[in-house]
Amino acid sequence: MSVVKKKKHVSKKNKKAWRKYCDIKDVEDFLEDQRLEERLGKFDEKPDNELFVVDTQGDKKSVEDEDVKPIFLSAKQRKRQKLAEIPKCYEVLLPSSKVEDPNKKRNHVNPVGFKPTALSKITEKRRLTKGTYQKKVQEAKRNRKLELQKKKKMKKARETFKLNLWDGDIPEIKGIPETLCEEFISPEAQLHNVLPVQRIRPKPPPPKTVVTRAAMETPHPGISYNPSYKEHQELLQEVVNHEEKMMKREAHLLRVTNKMFSKVTAKEKENQWREEMSEGLPQPHNPANNPEESDTDNEYKAVNPPVQNKKKDHKARRKQKEQIVERERLKREKIEKKKVTDLYRLRKLQSSIVKTEKLQKEERSKRSSKRIAAAATAVPALNAHKVSKKEPDFVDPELLTGDLRQLNAKANLLRERYETLQRRGALAGAKLMMKKKRKVKRYFKPGHKVTDQEIERYINKSKILSKSDKK
Repeated sequence: MSVVKKKKHVSKKNKKAWRKYCDIKDVEDFLEDQRLEERLGKFDEKPDNELFVVDTQGDKKSVEDEDVKPIFLSAKQRKRQKLAEIPKCYEVLLPSSKVEDPNKKRNHVNPVGFKPTALSKITEKRRLTKGTYQKKVQEAKRNRKLELQKKKKMKKARETFKLNLWDGDIPEIKGIPETLCEEFISPEAQLHNVLPVQRIRPKPPPPKTVVTRAAMETPHPGISYNPSYKEHQELLQEVVNHEEKMMKREAHLLRVTNKMFSKVTAKEKENQWREEMSEGLPQPHNPANNPEESDTDNEYKAVNPPVQNKKKDHKARRKQKEQIVERERLKREKIEKKKVTDLYRLRKLQSSIVKTEKLQKEERSKRSSKRIAAAATAVPALNAHKVSKKEPDFVDPELLTGDLRQLNAKANLLRERYETLQRRGALAGAKLMMKKKRKVKRYFKPGHKVTDQEIERYINKSKILSKSDKK
């Protein structure tokens, strides 16, 4: 016995309630069927041969089918058969709907390049006469040939098992040690088992500037322990010029930093601060500050004294007008005179412009040549740190001995070689990192056997150490 469900009454005053409680499945199914018929066509209009197939053979296979052997096609033949088929990537673009075009009078637009234009015909003819297409075909053939040769080489390199393992050495792969070059280990396995330390890439060749630059910088002959007077004086002049340049630079930096701000004493600073803070406040009455006030006998003076309206007479007005006219006349004369002088100055101006342009051109060419020369001899930027220029060495005339035995060697040979490598660009420029000294806390461990003399000695020692740290 079927149980009849009680009909549920629900309020349908809102659109949301109508959507929730109304069953419209039958309408949706009907519309879905209608859309399917529009896409695939109606079943009533379709012919029977499209809907049904008449089976005349049944389950039994024909003798002809059993005797016929399957034809095995090669890869090339299969590819040629597929050329006639539509590619799967273009199947999505094909129309699957049976719905007719609503706009039957639609204009057909030919795609670009469908019909050759007059200009395209001329360009095509020009290309044919030049032989660009023929060159392209030859280049493509050559590229294909090179690719085939490359593939063959790769195959030969991989097929190491075809070689006679007992006859001669096995070709060692680059970067792989001899221990891993066994007979039955493939190159892939060899590369896989190589340690990361041994997989070092080959170093790139040094830049041209490093190669062309001299490995040893020839020192000035004035540095010698027994130089001639002339060479020593030349070196001295170079050192003096360098020091003057450095002093000038230091003075400029001091001028644009510390010297820009004037020094003020503590008292002046306090007075300035008091004046700034008391700006706008009522000042206390002090007659000593205003001597004019002290001279008067406390007479009343108005803030805005009355002004008499003294009018000008006819003569004064006439004179004023004449002065204005005269000033205007002089101004006009000056302008006219300037025009005449400018006309005469045109030739001079033109010659000065030509001269300045010539000078600018020369300076520009000098700058460009200087820039090219600097770029040719520039050190390659291996990192962010710049390499410092070498300062000129100089031996004081008093320290010149003329004998190698009494010579005091100040320079460090290893440091010099390291700096020259940096200046040549063979090594990256390094920055000197100074380590901060740790402040070690010192303390005295007292004991029952400690004497007064030991305590005094410890105190004196700690004082000396603290002084040295401060320095």
